[in-house]
Amino acid sequence: MRETFHEFYGYRIACTAPADAEPVVRRLFGPPSAPAPHAPWSGADTIRLSFEITDVDHDAVPPPYFPPHWDTRDEIVLDTRSSTATVSLAARAVHVRLARSDLGNPIVWGRWLVEKAFLIMTLRSNRHYGLHAGALEVEGRGALVTADSGVGKSTFTAWGLFQGATFIGEDAMMRHIEDPEDRFWGYPRCGYLDPAVAKTRPELADAPAAPVPARDKCRLEWPASFEERLVTAVRPHALLILTRDHQEIRPVGVDEVVELCRSDFEAGKLRAEDRALAEDDLRARLASMALLEFGLSSDLKANYARLATTLQA
Repeated sequence: MRETFHEFYGYRIACTAPADAEPVVRRLFGPPSAPAPHAPWSGADTIRLSFEITDVDHDAVPPPYFPPHWDTRDEIVLDTRSSTATVSLAARAVHVRLARSDLGNPIVWGRWLVEKAFLIMTLRSNRHYGLHAGALEVEGRGALVTADSGVGKSTFTAWGLFQGATFIGEDAMMRHIEDPEDRFWGYPRCGYLDPAVAKTRPELADAPAAPVPARDKCRLEWPASFEERLVTAVRPHALLILTRDHQEIRPVGVDEVVELCRSDFEAGKLRAEDRALAEDDLRARLASMALLEFGLSSDLKANYARLATTLQA
């Protein structure tokens, strides 16, 4: 077993894995950090992530989005019938039992296990919260991007990457309340994209992609040509709420945004004081941002041009 160090959603990761699982670790995190836990900010949590390989002979099936009692138990198990991830909150640890048959399946070890394990850790913490949002940065100006499911958030953020923007994430952004730089942290190494959109981009021809069961999306790992524009954190200047109800850009108030995001930042927070802490932090961050309802057209290039103009205003 070899130990390597990484950063994931702003957490420091100390990862141990057998040789068979090392390709999975590289695809999840990219190259390791120096031989000491990388500190994205002073005081960042260190999470122990370990892998073992098993010979379980079952086909993987989608687990529940959240397993039963995920918001009350100290130990939460994500189970795909073939592979599992056990999240131990008190120990600050995630243990993945990965079936040999799932080594080549990034939906299992990425979407269903590791990405979800760290989302649960964030939501259950009284010092962290999450938003259902992506993020882009254009010429040094960052934006959180949120929308109802089906509006086109994933396509919007991916298209920004294709047009030259810096890509921070497309579905979940994590906030570490004690981070002094007011950043939100994402996972930029992959996107969830409509396969029809992916086929229009020649630079994605050889990018590893896997269909998401029961969804019209694939999990697509961005090719090396995008590496310099994949970053893990942003200090946003704006928050955009994407809509197809109109094609205008309209200001919205802090209270409206807080209510829109309430189910995100309160998820997993059973104590009123923890919910209040998350809300107070989000309100403080929103107070320094432009808050905008951003109406989408069918012209992806035009949408990106409007984004760039809006962020530089």
